[in-house]
Amino acid sequence: MGTLKIRDVDRALTSKLGFEKIETHHHVYRLWLDDKLTARTYISHGERELSPYHVGEMAKQMRLHQSEFVDAVNCPLSREEYYRLLRQRVPGLGSG
Repeated sequence: MGTLKIRDVDRALTSKLGFEKIETHHHVYRLWLDDKLTARTYISHGERELSPYHVGEMAKQMRLHQSEFVDAVNCPLSREEYYRLLRQRVPGLGSG
């Protein structure tokens, strides 16, 4: 697997998947689902691409497999499908 462009990842997280973005010493992304902080990840300032290692780390933080994370960035994985996966994988989240 290759690299992913930061601008594409940022767009997928904020516009497509509904993460909020907070600027600190990193770009911090948080997803609240069913009033619970369900996923949190970050990207360092100044980065232009995510290496395969960082793609894997972000995927874990978002509770996805690496291929699912790439699908989320490249479009096949929708917001609804992502939320469905989270509800299956995160203990204590409701089904709806």
